[in-house]
Amino acid sequence: MTPRRMPFAFTTGLANLVLMLTTVILVTASGCSNGNRAPVPGAPDSGTEVLGTLIALKDDRPVDGGFDLTLQTEKGARELVRVPSMFIAPPRDSVAAMHEVVTAAKLGDILRARGTRDEDGALRAQVLELVPR
Repeated sequence: MTPRRMPFAFTTGLANLVLMLTTVILVTASGCSNGNRAPVPGAPDSGTEVLGTLIALKDDRPVDGGFDLTLQTEKGARELVRVPSMFIAPPRDSVAAMHEVVTAAKLGDILRARGTRDEDGALRAQVLELVPR
């Protein structure tokens, strides 16, 4: 059996395919996104704390999202608190606990949120609790 040479067009096409797939994998792995994803929750890193009355709630669970809570502080300021989706990388226990708090809360309840600020100034919650009156 004599070795046959592959046609040039086939090897060039294959090389382009491999290059394209490598690029897609690298871009995906680098975390490029539209900015709507929450960071992985965990223990707050020196974080910020917001204590306020729940005055508005946006529930994005039907589209695999989380919650946007609007809290009014004692000084009258309104703070946006974002609770991440359940469909994020581990640890999910802390996210599930925050979802339970939101499910139990109603407008007028006092909530305490701890986490870090995102580029929009919203608090990305890492801990959320219902404050008893």
